[in-house]
Amino acid sequence: MNVGLLAALAALFSWTIAIFVFAKLTRLQDAYILNKEVLFFSIFLSGLLVCILDGLTPWQLFTVPNSSNWLWLGLSGILGKSVGDYCGYNALRILGVRRRSMLTTVTPGFTWLFGLIILNEKMNWLGITAMLLTIGSLILLINNSTEKDEVKKENFGMPLSGFLFGIAGAALTGLAIILSKKTLIESGNIISAYHATWIRIITAFMALMVFDIMRNKYHGFIKQFLVNKQKAMLLFIGILFSTVLGLSFSLLAITRMNAAAAYTIFSLLPVSVILVSVILYKKKMTLQSWLYSILAIAGVTALLWRDNLIRYF
Repeated sequence: MNVGLLAALAALFSWTIAIFVFAKLTRLQDAYILNKEVLFFSIFLSGLLVCILDGLTPWQLFTVPNSSNWLWLGLSGILGKSVGDYCGYNALRILGVRRRSMLTTVTPGFTWLFGLIILNEKMNWLGITAMLLTIGSLILLINNSTEKDEVKKENFGMPLSGFLFGIAGAALTGLAIILSKKTLIESGNIISAYHATWIRIITAFMALMVFDIMRNKYHGFIKQFLVNKQKAMLLFIGILFSTVLGLSFSLLAITRMNAAAAYTIFSLLPVSVILVSVILYKKKMTLQSWLYSILAIAGVTALLWRDNLIRYF
């Protein structure tokens, strides 16, 4: 088995662990506070990773990027992480891990949409059809009476609110990816994808701090982390498997294997979440829920492989 494939599977495994951990945290803590905690501690962990892999000093984390890097990656971080991750955590809290993971399948569609607007990227009819299939399947899944009743029973919010938070999170993530790509594809760019991620994280955190100052509200998010050992352990595990291991393995995968194949494996996160939910947590799913989930995953797979599949039509 080649290194790229192993890395892609390792990334999928890491993100599966992380999403279950964060699902637990979102129901123990406010989403806004959780987002600040994740960003704050990720600054140090991801910064250490960049220094090791890129051979930089801590000072060079700030001085090596140029103004274009800071502008576009900063905007990407604020939209994708300050706001997008906040929406994602709220969706995770309301909908639960399985339904929230299904909503991540629309992110490639939004990435294409913003790529079309900002970078003039193209999409064939098969890709558009696949995107509509994915979105339609998710609407049917969330609107399924059994799924809605389960969300209401868990009593963390209304299904529609969770769906809208999830779609907003996916849209902002897609926009953030394109804003990051805009500076990373520029000629003369010298920073790595790891370094770009660190810039997005630190600007996202600073944006939240400025927002708190403007509102004159100061949350003791570090104290909350220190006084509760359960939250502290969950937060550490979540950051380790998402920001550090998940990111590292995913970047290794896309550099050592076909990018579309790697992203196809990443898009299987809902599958791994469903398997864990059914096997370990004994969750029951109706035939309709299985059908809509399969259609959504098939849609995102077709979207990622659209250029190869269209040859058969």
